[in-house]
Amino acid sequence: MFLVPESLKTIKIFVAYSPSHKDEQLKQLLEKQLETLQNKNVIVYWYQHPDTERNGTSLASKNTKNTSHIAPYENFHQLHTADIIVLLVSDDFLALIQNQVDWNSAIIKLREKHQLGEIAVIPILLDRIQGWQNLLGNFNPLPKNGMPVQSWQSHDAAFKDIFRGIEAVVEEIRKYQERLQEYKSSVSSAIQQEFPLSSQAVNNLNDTKKYLAIKDKDSQLIEQEIITQAKQEYSYKLQQYKQELIHFLKNKKRLANEDRRNLQLIQEYLGLKNEDVIKIEQSLIPRRATKDIKNIFAIGYDYSWKIGAITLIMASAASIAIFVRIAANNAANKTLAQAEVKFEKGDYKGAVHDFTQVMKTQPDNIDVYIGRGNALTYLKNYQAAIQDYTKVINMPSESPIAYMNRAVVNCSLGDKRAAKQDYQKAVVRYQELGAFNEMQQAKARLNNLQNCAASK
Repeated sequence: MFLVPESLKTIKIFVAYSPSHKDEQLKQLLEKQLETLQNKNVIVYWYQHPDTERNGTSLASKNTKNTSHIAPYENFHQLHTADIIVLLVSDDFLALIQNQVDWNSAIIKLREKHQLGEIAVIPILLDRIQGWQNLLGNFNPLPKNGMPVQSWQSHDAAFKDIFRGIEAVVEEIRKYQERLQEYKSSVSSAIQQEFPLSSQAVNNLNDTKKYLAIKDKDSQLIEQEIITQAKQEYSYKLQQYKQELIHFLKNKKRLANEDRRNLQLIQEYLGLKNEDVIKIEQSLIPRRATKDIKNIFAIGYDYSWKIGAITLIMASAASIAIFVRIAANNAANKTLAQAEVKFEKGDYKGAVHDFTQVMKTQPDNIDVYIGRGNALTYLKNYQAAIQDYTKVINMPSESPIAYMNRAVVNCSLGDKRAAKQDYQKAVVRYQELGAFNEMQQAKARLNNLQNCAASK
């Protein structure tokens, strides 16, 4: 299971304004209003557009905590990755951007993204300006009714109205994020019940998507992520079956009837398809011993029990051991499912306890360590979470999900360098596995590392 970075839940507001004394004073009133949004997991980036006549090519930018000079490309990166773009529109601001090719190009992209519903662009009218839409676009401005701030008797009252408008947009974005999580849970539940999905299950998900008003682009990303995880889990189960088959084939060239019965139990427990099991056996057992494998499957599970109870009494110690292991795995599987339910409900302490119990009988189960690491992360026990992810990384599979989740934790600790290394390794690992969609997700997170900051 992917651990969603806390930075992805943060809503970013990008505010651009001119360096004129008048605009700077009004900007300070807006800054005072927006401070309250920090408690709602909102980051505000302040970008003072340079006056090239006075400042040359320098760009001044600051967030809500400090001021720093940063490169132009980083400012534009902040602009293009923000959820809400706020433009303090004045004669000075328009004069600075109207003859700049890079800003004109940026405005065109912002219009397109706004029309697609990917971002919200909010012009704030400081002065009464005719024709500002010709340069910026036909956006709905603030304050209400399009009355400029300078026309209000009280500037404080104007910016309180502006704040309410921005806050409403923030809440709308937050509600959509919640609907995305609800749709993600629906997809996950559907795939847990059956995979691949039946046409009826797909239709049900489409109905859910329409009801929740989820955009196609977002639903596709969610579906790809969860389906990839389901395929990976099925692959792990195939590897488990292969290991059990190797165990039965030690010093043998063919399977005995007793071995076949036990393997059928394992297959049913893991939920594996006959055709996949046949492929595994054909790769391990000589051809002459596997020519009748399909016929064996056709006989069915019930036939194996017609041999009678005496066969069970005469079972070997190795066979008894496998039944014990299957029983232990069944119990562990129930505890694992219980841990995952607790995690989804936010009972992270309970999930940690159950995941730890499963580890006693399944010490090499990758999903258990990743699950416990995720729960520990939400409990902000970051060092313990890193240990679990590192355990998975050191296993032969070298899971890219463990790299992704460890990067999230390192980012939460403010260790940008370690997070960068983990995302880079995840990119390489996904490329090796041919998982190109997941590779792109890892690259996107890698490119968004400027949001790394130690959690309070």
